[in-house]
Amino acid sequence: MINSLLVVILICCLFFAFRGLSRIKLSPLLNPLLLCIALISTLLLVLDVDYQTFFIAAKPLHFFLEIAVVALAYPLYLQFHDIKFYFLHILVCSFIGVTSATLLAFTLCEVFSVHEQLSASLAALSVTTPITILISAELGGINAIAAVMVILVGMFGGIFGISLLRLLNITHPKVMGIALGVSCHAIGTASAIEYHPTAGAYASAAMTISAVTTAVWVPPFYTWLSVL
Repeated sequence: MINSLLVVILICCLFFAFRGLSRIKLSPLLNPLLLCIALISTLLLVLDVDYQTFFIAAKPLHFFLEIAVVALAYPLYLQFHDIKFYFLHILVCSFIGVTSATLLAFTLCEVFSVHEQLSASLAALSVTTPITILISAELGGINAIAAVMVILVGMFGGIFGISLLRLLNITHPKVMGIALGVSCHAIGTASAIEYHPTAGAYASAAMTISAVTTAVWVPPFYTWLSVL
């Protein structure tokens, strides 16, 4: 049995150490989340530790994870007086982003003749895991695949999102925040907060609106695409 306190301390120490490293060496590949996952996965394999045992030992962090997700709304609260004037813009961007993501996933699945159950699992990947799982289950998808894919999408956005936007000469904090919030949910929003307070606030707003838009729009939209 692994000591739960030691596991929590190890994870926290690794994260803060890698976070310090990422601030010294500015590179998307030195993302603290990516490095922690890589190192912890390697340690579990080398030490032959069962993942379920590690998961139980690290469970105290889950409580703080829920608090952290709620805390993403704090930048939104700080700049709400500015964001409320752009509500319609964010709503339109969220709708376009969610629709585009679903349409692209469906089109690729059709091109490669993917089984419809797998296709349904990829219908809603721009929102947090719980919402994705609910929509996947409603559409007849595989929850485990949906959960893994939405985490991978978030990680990709959190690691490479800022760099990709800069590469495309998109540097305005508001625009970057909306892009990350719509496409990369909580992990992208956390990355936006690290980058700039304004980007974090707009990412929080976009993430929230995208979640509602996805829940309302994606199931009927995907069903309509399926019967074409």
